[in-house]
Amino acid sequence: MANNKFTLILEGSPYEIERRGELMVVNGVEFTCSLKEGLPIIGGTPHPVKLSGASAEVDGIAFAIEVKGLEEPKGPSRSRKAASAGAAEAAGAVTAIMPGLIIKILKQEGERVEVGDTILILEAMKMQNDIQAKVAGTIQQMNVKQGENVEMRQVLCVIE
Repeated sequence: MANNKFTLILEGSPYEIERRGELMVVNGVEFTCSLKEGLPIIGGTPHPVKLSGASAEVDGIAFAIEVKGLEEPKGPSRSRKAASAGAAEAAGAVTAIMPGLIIKILKQEGERVEVGDTILILEAMKMQNDIQAKVAGTIQQMNVKQGENVEMRQVLCVIE
């Protein structure tokens, strides 16, 4: 079961987040949270969100984001992806920003990428998210295929 507590670092400021059913607790303050037609509804107000790599656009405003403290997927079917996401990211891994479906792979193993190049597109909550290279290098390992469902922080590919 996934961890319902994590830290969201937004523009360098940490926020302790806990999900309790339809409540989100942010630094001890509770907010109702739901989805309607693919839009997150927080405290009764819809907020359009677009995620791309290490940034999020909320209500048309871009923010640098980072997430810490979420559990890794476990099990024998994930053996190729079993490395810790934190260590993997430090080693050039590209990880899923949220659970979703890989709808398109734009780069292949052996291809050279530059920082900011879109490697694949992840669909989550009816939104398409460009997953971008955080480092320049060559894709050494592609761990996903088009049409595959992925978990949050799952290692998608490794760039060296």
